Amino acid sequence: MTRTQNSFYNMLTGIGSSLLLMALSFVTRTVFIRTLGTDYLGLEGVFSNILTVLNLANLGFDTAIAYKLYKPIEEGDRRRIQLLMKLYRQVYLVVGCVIAAMGLCLIPFLPRLAKDYGRLAELGLNGTVIFLIYLFNTVASYWFFAYKNAFINATQKTYVLTVAGYFIALANSAAQILVLTLTHSFIYYLLVQIGFTVAQNLLNACICDRRHPYLREKVDGHISRGEVKELFKDCSVMLLHRVCGTVVNSSDVIVLSIMAGLQSVGLYSQYLLVKNQINNLLYKLVSAMQASLGSLHTAGNPAWSRLAFRTVNFFTVWLFGVSSIGLALLLDEFITLWAGPGFVVTSWTAGGVTVRTPLALLIGIEFYIAGQGMYLMVFREVTGVFRYIRVRPIVTIVLNLALSIWLVPRIGIAGCVVSTIIAHGGTFLTVDPWVIWRRVLHTAPWGYYLRNLVYKLVTAAAGLACWGLCARIALGGIGGFILRGCVCVAVPSVFYAVCFCRTEEFRFLASTARSLLPGGKKDQGGKP
Repeated sequence: MTRTQNSFYNMLTGIGSSLLLMALSFVTRTVFIRTLGTDYLGLEGVFSNILTVLNLANLGFDTAIAYKLYKPIEEGDRRRIQLLMKLYRQVYLVVGCVIAAMGLCLIPFLPRLAKDYGRLAELGLNGTVIFLIYLFNTVASYWFFAYKNAFINATQKTYVLTVAGYFIALANSAAQILVLTLTHSFIYYLLVQIGFTVAQNLLNACICDRRHPYLREKVDGHISRGEVKELFKDCSVMLLHRVCGTVVNSSDVIVLSIMAGLQSVGLYSQYLLVKNQINNLLYKLVSAMQASLGSLHTAGNPAWSRLAFRTVNFFTVWLFGVSSIGLALLLDEFITLWAGPGFVVTSWTAGGVTVRTPLALLIGIEFYIAGQGMYLMVFREVTGVFRYIRVRPIVTIVLNLALSIWLVPRIGIAGCVVSTIIAHGGTFLTVDPWVIWRRVLHTAPWGYYLRNLVYKLVTAAAGLACWGLCARIALGGIGGFILRGCVCVAVPSVFYAVCFCRTEEFRFLASTARSLLPGGKKDQGGKP
């Protein structure tokens, strides 16, 4: 099967998986709100983000080992694959233990991580017990064969695990909804989640072993000490990138919890749920090409790599441009229809002063910037260029945290979003393209910066057009929301198609799409 076909099947199943998970998440969250309330939402948000921070103990080893797997998979070097997977298994067991130990050490500090932690006792909850359940759910992935997922992903067969995950996701959501409805117990809700986390990893491991039985064979020997040293050197650099990603995506919620309390986190979590579900859907589309891009990079054809980079860039701009416009214009309306007007954030009051905060618009801008960063991350990881980007993550971390701490007391939840926009846009989108173009694509990056400036201007123009058209739609309720949603999809798509139909990226994307149709011409080896 060709690289393009593998990427297509990964995309197709990824879309199905994300849509299914999105629907299940909203149904489960609706039942969660009706049975437990916003305080529980805030608690879930705080503990989930604390554990996300602890996952930094992974050191980025999964990315580093995946980068090492592309070449032996391409060459069919089974012994080297076995040695790498053996090392991966050992590291994951150790990482699970480290995360467990770090989590246990955090228990005395839990009251400081949530402004109104004392309310848990009023709700009849033991914060320590709940945190331990979250902690076990995190380390369970490391202890129950999750390392085998990386191998399947590196072989460009992610869709195999995705299809199997459909059934686990359905069963998990059904069980959680049943437990919430019958018991109204937050503890039982979390225990169900743990059970299905373990089941998912066991199922994935069985699929991997059945498709690649040689992975179960015992192998003598080890990766050379020099190579292990080089691998951990890569991991130290990846740690900086992981810390950066965690600070940008997770620590804002912790800052909000400390400064504003669980109620604010609960409100913000509604916006985050919608944004993250759409982000997960689009990430499946972009990351579906990751293994194929890694395979292409090992083929050593810079011309095709440059075309692939520009094409994925344009593809990502289109996806995230449409989605960011939809979020900016429709997010508040969606939350009103789904959870009620009480969950919509339009202003923030601090010190007796009320500040209007267009949270949906800010989230739309942040989402577009995150989309541009997503394909940069994919190229950075599959090409190994992360080795050359060390200072930038530190600058992003410091800038994001400083801005969050300064802005949250002044403009509340919106401060989390503004800090991310400035920190992410001002560092990630400036430095990483420069290094990728210079180190990997071996050409000047000025064309990239100019091209993406044009993309931003076209997206802004499309957004203004959508805003004007949506304002003219008087129909309310679900019907009006759907109609405005169609406008937010169709208008930007027309803008992109008309403005860029003559570009090489557009033509290559169109020809690739045609090649996937029945009877279409398939790509040739060495091509994207």
